[in-house]
Amino acid sequence: MKTADKKQEDYVAVEKLNYMYSFAKSSTIATILAPIISIPLYNSSIDAWRFYSWFIAMAIIVAIRMYIIYTVDLTKDINRNFALLNWAVGLTTFAWGVGWLILIQENTLLNYLIYEIISLTVLFVGMVGYCVNWKTFFSFVLPLKLPEVIFVYINFETIVWPVAAGSLVALYLALKMATLFSKSWEKSISLRFLNDSLVNQLIDEKNASIAANIAKSEFIATASHDLRQPMQAINIYLELINFKNLEAATKSTIQKIKASVEQLNKMFNTLLDISKLDAESVTVKNESFLSETFLKEIQELFQAQIANKNLNIEFKSTNFSILGDKFLLQQILINLISNAIQYTSRGCINVALLSENNYLTLEVKDTGCGISIEDQSLIFKEFYRVSSSRSMHDGLGLGLTIVNRILKIIKAEVLLESQIGKGSRFKVITSYATTAPLNPNNLEESIISKNVFVPIDNHNKVDQPNLMNENSRHIAVIEDDLSLLAAYTEFFTNKGFVVYPFNGSMSQLQEGLLNITQLDFVISDYRLETETGDQIIQKIREEFNSHIPALILTADTSPQHIKLFKKLKIEVLYKPITTTEIYKFINEFFYINMK
Repeated sequence: MKTADKKQEDYVAVEKLNYMYSFAKSSTIATILAPIISIPLYNSSIDAWRFYSWFIAMAIIVAIRMYIIYTVDLTKDINRNFALLNWAVGLTTFAWGVGWLILIQENTLLNYLIYEIISLTVLFVGMVGYCVNWKTFFSFVLPLKLPEVIFVYINFETIVWPVAAGSLVALYLALKMATLFSKSWEKSISLRFLNDSLVNQLIDEKNASIAANIAKSEFIATASHDLRQPMQAINIYLELINFKNLEAATKSTIQKIKASVEQLNKMFNTLLDISKLDAESVTVKNESFLSETFLKEIQELFQAQIANKNLNIEFKSTNFSILGDKFLLQQILINLISNAIQYTSRGCINVALLSENNYLTLEVKDTGCGISIEDQSLIFKEFYRVSSSRSMHDGLGLGLTIVNRILKIIKAEVLLESQIGKGSRFKVITSYATTAPLNPNNLEESIISKNVFVPIDNHNKVDQPNLMNENSRHIAVIEDDLSLLAAYTEFFTNKGFVVYPFNGSMSQLQEGLLNITQLDFVISDYRLETETGDQIIQKIREEFNSHIPALILTADTSPQHIKLFKKLKIEVLYKPITTTEIYKFINEFFYINMK
């Protein structure tokens, strides 16, 4: 493998060859015209046979030069090309050098001066084109100047010495200028090589970063899928447990298991949010909603969490209307509040929606452990958690990463102020427009809620009312895990559905569809034994020649599948998820779409 110095040397050599080759080709016309221009200058001043012998020899040499130049192949051996170029330029200047011995025979001052001017012109023009490579430059200069030295020696007694001395000075200056130009040129090419190397290195690093992100997304999706599948079974089996028949100690143990499972579910949902953002499947919506209503909905989500930690929390806002994406704002605020609760063990949390210069601003302030200056630039990175407060965190360290990505999507920015031991303040400045309060007579800031909590009993909830039409309850359930399939079938049958269970086999599906006359909804796992859920759903739609609403339950959160489900207009819920949540989704889906 070549070293960096060797690569640079090769690069400079190639650039030298390209430069000189380009100059040699471009100067071909001048090489042809120069001997022709000499005809009126010397044709009548010397013997005709001498001049035309030189002219014919020059013509032959120019032809040979052209042939050699056009046989140079830049894709072949570089040393061969240099040698060809050296011969081409050396032959031509040798013909001009021999002119000293042929054309200046009478040694008149005028002829001498004219040829000196021609010689110096050839020297300085060639210097620009060939001084970048010293072997080529000497191949050019020596055949031109050595015959002149011989001419001076032969005509020592009659030579015009001021002209000869001037020629030597000009040669010295040409060599000096050639040296300076050559060094400057090589330095410029070397810098370009370094720049190209840096650019290539940056491109390689960028490609490596892109590949790493793709690998990371694929790893998260794969790991998430493999973990979600058994978690889905755990969720369903925990739901099927009848708490009435359990002893108090057993019930307490299972409650703790359920609490741990719920925490795992939250982590999986966080990974899902990252996958959606990686898939760029988030569509920014513009809808109008009220600030107070928005904050009340957020407050309800945190009632139990705040009550368990015995923290004071205050939600406040003036009553104004917001035009923007409500869901994305919820995600930002939920993650910021969750982060504040996580790192605040005592004191209070203040959440505010403000209208500043007719644009929405969100603020979340806490009295938690605070963030050091060093960590403030890192907390928005994936999976990063401050080491000093790691024991207070039971998540994945993705909450602020999700906030940061959403802020980029909606073109907002976040400002952070924090002091160790005193707390943190996150201020999000959005481009979402706000309008005047609905009640112009009450512009005072209103505290929506302060420490008002409603106890939540997760085990004595009233079932959601059935919003579905009595005639729209024929559903197909596709799942290759037979125990899960039985659990789904039992649950939906108890909810009043007519359930058609399938194990994911295409042959069983085709046979079973022959006996079904009505189908209103399809629920399918994605990764089945021989097929995928989208293929099964497409097959069912083809058989019924109808776009039957469908829902895929999957543990696969890869970005390409998120895009696929959206394209096929298939709803998707991600494991782990309870059968109650599935039922709620279907119920609300029919209610919204059948209104």
